[in-house]
Amino acid sequence: MDISVTHIEAGNSEYQGQFESLFREYLSGFSMAFDPAVIEQLFALPYFHGFMSFIDHKAAGFAVCFESFSTYRMQRVMNIHDFMVANCCRGKGVGKAQLHAIEQYCRDNHYLKITLEVADDNVAAKKLYRSCQYEDYRVVLKGQQHWQKYLNNRNKALI
Repeated sequence: MDISVTHIEAGNSEYQGQFESLFREYLSGFSMAFDPAVIEQLFALPYFHGFMSFIDHKAAGFAVCFESFSTYRMQRVMNIHDFMVANCCRGKGVGKAQLHAIEQYCRDNHYLKITLEVADDNVAAKKLYRSCQYEDYRVVLKGQQHWQKYLNNRNKALI
């Protein structure tokens, strides 16, 4: 079994069809209607970074990430907004591979940190994030946690 992860930059529609199929599955977990325009709009955003994982060249998961900027640290920040592994691919290391690929991309491009939100009751996701050294940081919003991972200890010490 070969797991690979591909970074998708804004404007790259090569993976749009596969991404859309995964996104439909993702939304089915939220009982939300799918609007095909969302994928086209997403891929056009200049601050969009997508990551798609594959098992033996078959689409297995995705991450929708958005770039922002920390003005007081003068570095970019990557926020994982949506993170999904297809039901048939869970428990095979896809989620961990996606997180590692996002982290490597961010390290290679000098980002300050990676942030994400996770629901209090999403035990499996929190276990995955902890296993990759993400940690909870408190922002007072009922039912939500904000997690982050600093990419080097120098930045963490500045808090």
